Amino acid sequence: EYCRYNRVGVGIGLWCLLSVMLSWAGLGSAGSCAHGTLGASAAPVSARAAPARSHSSSSFKRNHNLQHHHQQHNSFGSSFFVGRCTPPQQRQRQHLTTETPSRRDSSSSTYSGNTATSSSSSSSSRRCLCSSFFHAAAADVGSITTTTSSSSSDSDFDADDHVLTTRSYSSAPSTSTNNNNTVVAPRRARRQRRIGRRRFSAIISRATQTTPIHPTDEPVDYTSLGNTATRQLQVQPQKTTSTTAKSKTTKVKTSKNGNGHGSTKNKFLQNKTKQRSVPFFVMLPLDAVTNDNKLANPHALQAGARALKASGVHGVTVDLWWGIVERDEPRKYNFSAYLALAKLMEAEGLELSVALSFHTCGCNVGDSCSIPLPRWVEEACEKDPDLMYTDENGHRSGEYLSLGADLVPALGGRTPVECYADLANAFRRAFRKYLGRVITEVSVGLGPAGELRYPSYPEPLWTFPGVGAFQCYDTYMVANLRAAAYTVGKPEWRHGGPHDGGGYNARPEETGFFDETYGRYDTDYGRFFTAWYAQALVAHADRVVKAVRSSFAPEDGVTLSIKVPGVHWWAGTRARAAETTAGLHASGRPVNDGIYEDIISMCQRTGTRFIFTCLEMSDDEQPCHAGCAPEALLRRVTRAAWTRNVSIGAENALPRYDPIAHERMVARMYGECLGATEPPEGWRLSNFTFLRMSEAMFRTENWKRFSSFVRQAAEPPKAEALKSADDLADEIGADSGSLKQQEELAESAYA
Repeated sequence: EYCRYNRVGVGIGLWCLLSVMLSWAGLGSAGSCAHGTLGASAAPVSARAAPARSHSSSSFKRNHNLQHHHQQHNSFGSSFFVGRCTPPQQRQRQHLTTETPSRRDSSSSTYSGNTATSSSSSSSSRRCLCSSFFHAAAADVGSITTTTSSSSSDSDFDADDHVLTTRSYSSAPSTSTNNNNTVVAPRRARRQRRIGRRRFSAIISRATQTTPIHPTDEPVDYTSLGNTATRQLQVQPQKTTSTTAKSKTTKVKTSKNGNGHGSTKNKFLQNKTKQRSVPFFVMLPLDAVTNDNKLANPHALQAGARALKASGVHGVTVDLWWGIVERDEPRKYNFSAYLALAKLMEAEGLELSVALSFHTCGCNVGDSCSIPLPRWVEEACEKDPDLMYTDENGHRSGEYLSLGADLVPALGGRTPVECYADLANAFRRAFRKYLGRVITEVSVGLGPAGELRYPSYPEPLWTFPGVGAFQCYDTYMVANLRAAAYTVGKPEWRHGGPHDGGGYNARPEETGFFDETYGRYDTDYGRFFTAWYAQALVAHADRVVKAVRSSFAPEDGVTLSIKVPGVHWWAGTRARAAETTAGLHASGRPVNDGIYEDIISMCQRTGTRFIFTCLEMSDDEQPCHAGCAPEALLRRVTRAAWTRNVSIGAENALPRYDPIAHERMVARMYGECLGATEPPEGWRLSNFTFLRMSEAMFRTENWKRFSSFVRQAAEPPKAEALKSADDLADEIGADSGSLKQQEELAESAYA
């Protein structure tokens, strides 16, 4: 691009210089004759340049200019050449002897009363328009950049060339006609020369520009984005080079209110978090969008968004339900409610993190509504029940399609993985204008509750702290297990999972498989089965993430993420029964080189963010008889993430409004209180999502503590002990007005 622009600029410059030398050497007439009839028609063209008319009416002048617009484009090059490239004495005689035409014939391209000019002359003038234009403009190249002391200049926008040029107004008086009806200084010739200078300036500017300019509809200040990966993917502001000075960076002025078109102060970018602060998100209610694909309560969502924005929250998270957007027919997507939500959050200055939820709602702890799978998927499951996870007793789980059927074309000729990828592709097309600006993260649902696990502890079949049940008894999972058993040379292991794994609510010592002393989990069969069971889950995650990632482009500026649950009960035992039935543990694997490490390595390969739950939990708060170890689990996944340089975010498993949990979460956001193995200096979570926005959040006492929690999370904790959220809120005196405003907004949202 640089070479092409420079060649054009040098060529034009040399041609103009040669034209100037030829014109002033007295070869202007010969040059004009060589181009056709320009020399012969010099007098008529000059005569046509100044038709007689009254100058008292400005409206008549505008109408006249509009009426003769086409004539000007046909003849401005010819008159420009004659007026500038003939010797000065001859040019003066032409101006003094040309008669002013009395009228213009509307059916002809020339004025009546002038010397007759044939249509062939006009066409020949048009043919040599470009050559005569450069001859004429070259003579006036000095007037483009310089003005005399008696002239003033201002900026003028030429609609034909879309460039900003300088228009000069001479202070010398000019007369159009005299008593003998002869032209002294034709207005039209001056106007044509002015137009020619502007166009010449535009051509020179375009030809000599070393860096192509790609204008955008809305310049964005990417440096204020919190996501480093997103910021690196965005196009940086272009630099332009002047024709007479060294290159300078183009600066775009920002509007004061941030609402104007083309402003760099977009509302959603006004979250001025500090350099090391953790972006704080809040999860919206599960039923923010109803089954009828409508916003449940737009006024409440708006009031809640305003309160969250005032408290310093970075954005919100919402579930995009497969059963809502593709409910009735395959490939018939309806994102209307979610588009309205994205528009609302953009207006309130909040970012939006979207979770592609390919599961149902209503089968997990905290589910407050019921959202099924798409109808046509349910019909396919009725025809082929093995598309659903199945336990040892034959109970089918309709919460999420079995990973054994990932590559089975049972959904109208498509596989489940293809359906997931098609939905992601449709989402990208529908939300293209929000990607990278409002929507910066897309979470991929990989199982029940959108988490990477088997549905081993569904409600109401399971109660805490049961070990759960294996979900590998559908036809497709059994076929996969059979192939793995034959591969290792053990065909007797092909029939299914352990027969003594217990039930959903059993304790480890009550089972033959998970017993600490005599359990079969540590036998050859136990190690084989648990490894196959867990690796099938990791392979499922890899397939789906790659399929969804293929729907997005790097320039979209969107980070993909997956969510892994914190199955912390029985994590303090050797068998780790609950994690094993969920597919997150394999017997015989080292503690620091297990399935969590395999999942994080998969995230490293695919460039995916790892989201982990139970950030707020403490070992002391759990019942001692359940073998809970949430702190050790958090230390393990955090260490695996930072050693592999994988971005990691976190959520709280249950809503907490007590200052103790808030202090603990803030410390863990920045890598503190994680045990003996501390993270590198400056390490922090990529983001944090609070579960979730509800009526309880906006109650007066809860809101005070929550807003203090947000302020605490905005800064790294000090070396000394953290102050409580209540004490921190009391110490902030300068923001008392802001706190009062936040409380008023919270009361409005609560109402």
